Amino acid sequence: MKRGIVYTGILALLAGGITSQAQATRLGIHGVFSNAGDVEDSQLGIGGQLELPVNPYMAVELAVTQVGDEIEDNGATLDQDLTSLGLSAVFRGPLGPQLEGYTLLGLNYNTFDVDTMDMDDAVGLHIGAGLNLAVAYNMELFGEYRYTFLDTDWESEISSAEGDYNYDFGVAKLGLNFLF
Repeated sequence: MKRGIVYTGILALLAGGITSQAQATRLGIHGVFSNAGDVEDSQLGIGGQLELPVNPYMAVELAVTQVGDEIEDNGATLDQDLTSLGLSAVFRGPLGPQLEGYTLLGLNYNTFDVDTMDMDDAVGLHIGAGLNLAVAYNMELFGEYRYTFLDTDWESEISSAEGDYNYDFGVAKLGLNFLF
């Protein structure tokens, strides 16, 4: 399944590069704040993205985001790290001379590193919306909110407990894109 997602992403990126006309390619970095379901002490994360245009209003984005959090459970604190690799279709439209709005839809491949737990990697569906503000000819600031619907399985490394886990989460991103 991992291989299929990677191949699909590569094909989508190549198709976007071949058919691009009016939009610019975007390469950027972002900071992230997550609000995952059981998180007690969310910490800032970081990531990057590459967006290739398909036509004047649609692009394909490949984004990687890493977020660290703490979960409190029965007095114990668990550290967890989530790494999410997302492939999105991005739909853009102008809102003003320097402001652009967009929505996105896609899939995330998520890996987890949680103290005393073994969580399976899982694929989720995400939706989101954001704004870009041009600050120079080839640079823009952006803000985005993305919500991921995700279910995974877990198993305790200490006891024999295991189960399904609904790990839906949202991330707010602030970042900078360079346009080429």
